[in-house]
Amino acid sequence: MKSTGMLEHEIQDSADCGLLNGEDFSLPKWTDYMHGILQERRLCVKDMIFRCNLDRSYGYQIFNGTRRPTRNTLMVLALVLELDMEETKRMFELAGRAPLYARCRRDAAVLYGLSHGMTVPDVHELLLELGEEGLL
Repeated sequence: MKSTGMLEHEIQDSADCGLLNGEDFSLPKWTDYMHGILQERRLCVKDMIFRCNLDRSYGYQIFNGTRRPTRNTLMVLALVLELDMEETKRMFELAGRAPLYARCRRDAAVLYGLSHGMTVPDVHELLLELGEEGLL
């Protein structure tokens, strides 16, 4: 499958709208997106399950697509993978979950943690200090 950037260039440069009938116009699956990120970072599913402290069975189910990750799990994944804001937004979107919302204190704390390179335990403590539900 072509990257989104390549597809955007083709659309802009094409004089023929026939390219819009191609198979390149479907959203990638959450699992494909996550496996791509893991591959870029040279990590495996087993490592992520361990680093995110996920139940082994649940971890494999979310990474093979048989279960949908919770928002909490997505928050932990974003922090562990040190995703940027766009990658995090995309991950939530593809997982079919509401994006992080800056006006929600809990979400804002996670956004703060992501933008300041905080660890999961650090964000967990911050959430508890704010009187919010923790991550762990």
